[in-house]
Amino acid sequence: MTEVLEQPGTLRRTGTAVLALAASELLGKVATFVMFLVMARLLAVTEFGVLSFGISLGLLLAVFSSLGLDARVVQLGSARPELLDRCYGALVAIRVVLAIAVLAVTTVVLLATMRGAHAVTVSLLVASCLIDTVNDASRAACGARRRQEFSAFVLVLQRFATLVLSAGVLVVTGSAIGAALGYLVATCVGAVAMHGAARRAGVRAQVRGSRPEVRMILDAAPVMGIGAVAAMGVFRIDAALVTVLLGTTAAGVYGAGYRIFESVLFVSWTLSRAFAPVIASRPDDKEHVRLWARRGLVVAFVVYLPYGAVFALRGDDLVALLFGEAYVDHGVLLGLAAAPLLFGIMHLAASVLLALRPDPTVLTASLVALVVNVVTNLWLIPVWGLAAAAFATSFAFLLQAIVLMVALTKVAGNVVPYRPLLAVVVATVCAGFVAEVVDGVLVALLASVVVFFAALAAAMRVADPAALVGARGLVRGGYHPSVAEGRETRDAGAAC
Repeated sequence: MTEVLEQPGTLRRTGTAVLALAASELLGKVATFVMFLVMARLLAVTEFGVLSFGISLGLLLAVFSSLGLDARVVQLGSARPELLDRCYGALVAIRVVLAIAVLAVTTVVLLATMRGAHAVTVSLLVASCLIDTVNDASRAACGARRRQEFSAFVLVLQRFATLVLSAGVLVVTGSAIGAALGYLVATCVGAVAMHGAARRAGVRAQVRGSRPEVRMILDAAPVMGIGAVAAMGVFRIDAALVTVLLGTTAAGVYGAGYRIFESVLFVSWTLSRAFAPVIASRPDDKEHVRLWARRGLVVAFVVYLPYGAVFALRGDDLVALLFGEAYVDHGVLLGLAAAPLLFGIMHLAASVLLALRPDPTVLTASLVALVVNVVTNLWLIPVWGLAAAAFATSFAFLLQAIVLMVALTKVAGNVVPYRPLLAVVVATVCAGFVAEVVDGVLVALLASVVVFFAALAAAMRVADPAALVGARGLVRGGYHPSVAEGRETRDAGAAC
């Protein structure tokens, strides 16, 4: 099959996957965000801090059962489809065994170190996060098959079920334990439904006879597993350290600002799940890898740069509106303003590198960032409080982004399309000005979004018309024969 014939189909399938995943992640994020708003409004700050700590600890510990091996299944299943069923079964078996071990140890420690009710609440949330790793295995199988619309639909159902059950139980009982139990039940239902989505996508979990695939998957654990643990540590260790050093009330305040920051990170998960199978299918094609890395980088800038700018300018007003004045801390919002873009760059580079092979650079970047983050938090939180945790997280993301982008450049060449990114910067300045001068936070946010996309379209027409056409094609899943060959040659061959 020729490149010109293959590219339209790939673009259409990937565009469809991006839209399906983005819609599901957005709706799921809305449901999760509303759930946390209900919890914050109905519980005292201290109790909300316990829930925030439980989620953060659960996501952190879930990495020990996950080991970041979803990318390995996508890599193997995309390059060698005949292995996918056994790889999926092997990954599910690995995660069930590890999840049971992690939950047993964690529950004993929590019961020995926390008040009984708080320990039970946190244990239920940790169990939920561990079960969610089985969901991720099913989603990885769907991704390798490039049939992600089923898993996207199930994700939305699970997130709204979690909202209804956890918030509903909380409204009725007023108990944080009840909310955590509802969260656990919804997660279990979601795990069963996500397994059904994998079957619908044509993947059957074959555990029996999958011992060779277990070895193939675990061979990547030293890089992907330890790297995933370190990366999640960078992402979540600040909340844990705030709880230990400053208490659960401070954790509740920090959790509100952090929730605003991470609410948009679904874009990175969407890009990695949609782009990684495409990249993994042709790992030796340098131009192919560079093309998709550039596309991902432009999307990351389009979403995260204006979001961070508006977050820095109007974040106080937004947190006060959503969570209440008691949750506003200007240092947290300012310190996290650069974090979305830095995280997006880091995550994109890591996803591309891991789609090609278990690259040890990803592990190195995560370990360095984790050490720096922990040391900076322990040093500065007692002095600067919550602001120190926010700045330390952003700085850790910056270190990861630098190391990984250097490694990606060595593998694929220059992946920075300068002219489209310049257009994004110009549009962000326009949006930031509107966000600053318009009264009313909701009106300001809406006006800044409209101005951003209008300014971006105008700037792209001047800076890089071909990139604008390519972006429209990806979003629509469409293809225009008159411009496709020239556009792909331009995108793949030369830096903008």
